[in-house]
Amino acid sequence: MRDARRAPPGDLRAPADLFVGRDGELAALSGMLASPQARLVTLTGPPGIGKTRLAVACALAYAERSGCTAAFVDLAPVRDPALVMAELAQAVGVEPRDGTDLTGQLAAALGNEERLVVLDNCEHLLAAAPDVGAVLAACPRLRVLATSRERLRLSAEQEFPVPPLAMPGPAEVADVGCLAANPSVALLLDRARRANPGFDLTSANAPLLASACVRLEGLPLAIELAAARLKVLTPGELVSRLGSRMEVLAGSTRDVPIRQRALRTAIAWSYDLLDSGERVLFRKLSVFAGGWTLADAADVCGLSAGEVLRAVESLLEKSLVRRLPGDEETAEFSMLESLREFAAEQLGSQAETEETRARHARHYVALAVQFEAAIGLPEERASVLRASRHQADLRAALDYCLGAGRDAWALALAVAIGWYHYTRGDLVHGQALVDAVLPLATGKNEPAGHGTEATAGALDGVLIVGGILAWATGETGRAQDLLLRALERSEGRDDMRRAAIACAFLGHVARASGEWDASADWHQRAEAGFRKGGNTQGVAWARHDLGLLARDRGDLNGAAELLRASLRDFRELDYAWAVAWSAWGLGTTLTVQGRLAEACPLLAEALQIYIDVHDHRGVAQCQEALACVASEQAHYAAAARLIGAAAALRARVAARPPDAEQARNSAVERALVRALGPQDADRLIHAGRTMPAQQATELAMTVASGAAPADPERPQQMSLTRRERQVAALVASGRTNRQIGRVLGISEKTAEVHLHHVMSKLDVRSRAEVAAWAVAQHLSAPGR
Repeated sequence: MRDARRAPPGDLRAPADLFVGRDGELAALSGMLASPQARLVTLTGPPGIGKTRLAVACALAYAERSGCTAAFVDLAPVRDPALVMAELAQAVGVEPRDGTDLTGQLAAALGNEERLVVLDNCEHLLAAAPDVGAVLAACPRLRVLATSRERLRLSAEQEFPVPPLAMPGPAEVADVGCLAANPSVALLLDRARRANPGFDLTSANAPLLASACVRLEGLPLAIELAAARLKVLTPGELVSRLGSRMEVLAGSTRDVPIRQRALRTAIAWSYDLLDSGERVLFRKLSVFAGGWTLADAADVCGLSAGEVLRAVESLLEKSLVRRLPGDEETAEFSMLESLREFAAEQLGSQAETEETRARHARHYVALAVQFEAAIGLPEERASVLRASRHQADLRAALDYCLGAGRDAWALALAVAIGWYHYTRGDLVHGQALVDAVLPLATGKNEPAGHGTEATAGALDGVLIVGGILAWATGETGRAQDLLLRALERSEGRDDMRRAAIACAFLGHVARASGEWDASADWHQRAEAGFRKGGNTQGVAWARHDLGLLARDRGDLNGAAELLRASLRDFRELDYAWAVAWSAWGLGTTLTVQGRLAEACPLLAEALQIYIDVHDHRGVAQCQEALACVASEQAHYAAAARLIGAAAALRARVAARPPDAEQARNSAVERALVRALGPQDADRLIHAGRTMPAQQATELAMTVASGAAPADPERPQQMSLTRRERQVAALVASGRTNRQIGRVLGISEKTAEVHLHHVMSKLDVRSRAEVAAWAVAQHLSAPGR
């Protein structure tokens, strides 16, 4: 019953469909959570029992009552217990810093603020449970709702076993009205009407529907799957199919826990309803780690486009796959994790796993080769976007290839994934991944398949991306060695594109070492190679690179001319990430020239693009540039916080600033010490290091806008919710809390809580002040 896509970090939203049949459990869980001793409540139960939906409903209700902030952390995609605390930190707005105790960071950030966090799907990460306990001990007003197939086994934990939905008894069957109110039947009816709006409960089908709910054991996921079948099956047909399938599965899976039999029964029944072609596709779709298109499915599953279209349409109708939102050009689909796991079991039972995973790997190797071949060309922009959507599958394919000894394929995949991480500023993960395959390229024995043009290109590609990531993380010696080897190999094969790319980054390595003349030679050599190949985007990058070199050498007029030219070229190519690089380069050049009014819009544009494409390194360098602007404008507190925020972000992604940029940052820090004194400068820089990402972005954008930044240590007025604005308007109309409750249909206590939040957010201490604010805002009181 969970969405197939992972929610954004911290996002807690009410599901689109109705929350049916859990009133009793919601009241009991809410009562448990309201106890001061209930710091950690774990909802336990089998897959498909509805733990997530109940936890989210409870969290939303608790946040509404208490006014606290609630956050949601989906741990299903997380495989390493060491990452659980980082996920929790991101959900509450804390950016993890390397080398710093994350528990201490959370304690400092949350303080005495009341927070509720839902940790969803903990069962595979139980090794992280002590970390959860440590955070609870350090944050006295933090509460955690966890969902798991088993307890976390912490002393502070209170367990809430989630039961199946109540099933109808014989007495209810005779009374249709009473039967419709039964939780299992109510859920079945609601979901059946979604698939078939004309479906209804009658005295004729009441015994059959009651029997279906009993046979499905009150499991919400099983009921939802069954309800979808009522679009094509009669209730009688549904019950007859359920009966035989459950008996077979109960007899063949006695070696698994009962809770797993229940879910397996529901899924296996749905699986057995498929025809043979649909079953084949369903099994093979389990190899996809993320979203997939119809074309992806056809290639990986070895079926024709028509066969896939018909089968996917049927699986979609049967709720065995889901269409993902957000892509207007190409439909994308995925499976619920529980369904995918079951499908993978069936794939193994049919001895199809190896063949299908090999086809999956070959498919994504082809995508990886296409992606790398577009690097440095106008097609790069579209290829990066496509690769970003398929990162989970590219990585899954790489894992398979490394385990299966398919070295040539592994090289091609690593090149694509490494480039993707570089373009997104995620240098830590990119370098670790490329380092895992570099021995295949640098060892004495060439990988299997060596000698083909594709394999030779993959070898060159992994040397190039390895060198680029080494340069970006400050390992200039290693970077130079890898890039020189790649250059030699590429030139030996007359591969102008890769040779030019290697030259370009050798120029960056030389610039980072202060070897200006050598850097210029490398960049000019790269430009000549790009021109020879008719590569307009490569030429634009060469202008950009030469512009940065001119800036660092002190030729500011030359730098501005080159960077304006590259910026114009990238705008014409409609390549946003490249636009950000040249806008940042030109903005920093103009800042040094003292032309802040021209620099700020460029830096703001670059920052927004970097945020949009999730390039953390780019965000950091824009924060540093705007710290320099703030310092020049005597906004020293803002400058200090931005320097701190940028340093924390760079540490997170291992993006060490080049020496020239570090020199500019050091100059800003010296100016801060002179203006603020050593203690205040250090304190504000440290405050920037712990600043939430959104707050740092807002501060940077304020500096870029030319407005005076607000005092970050002064409490800022928070925006009111719609309900809080209604309460404020009713206060202004002279109503008491009891009268406000009657107008809004809430209790007097809830009205009091809302008013308390209003006063806190407005930083006022009396109803009269709230009323004055509401009048100034021209708020109108709602009617009865």
